[in-house]
Amino acid sequence: MKQHPRRRSKRRTPAPTLHDLLRQPDADFYRLPDLEIRSGRIVTDGCRRVLDFAPQKITLDVGSTVITFYGTALRIESLNGKRLMVAGRVARIDFAPKWEVDANEAPHSGSR
Repeated sequence: MKQHPRRRSKRRTPAPTLHDLLRQPDADFYRLPDLEIRSGRIVTDGCRRVLDFAPQKITLDVGSTVITFYGTALRIESLNGKRLMVAGRVARIDFAPKWEVDANEAPHSGSR
């Protein structure tokens, strides 16, 4: 029995144009939180305030988003202006729009 070679589909995704490559990002792009992992620590820019902190959970207000770090032995190593450094063993990071976070979920036990 002969096998027929498979035909390739001639459909291709159109290549992006120069206009697509140079266009401005969506308006929400600039409001996203900036996180960086440095030597086992997480650095975030734009932290407005700490909403909750404990060795298992740290919750931050970063503008229109609330970031929650879950893990063990979590600690805030530095807070300089709007730059905050979290250290410890981070197991999970959650992002939520500020208006969707329940007030009971993130009590304001941190700094105001």
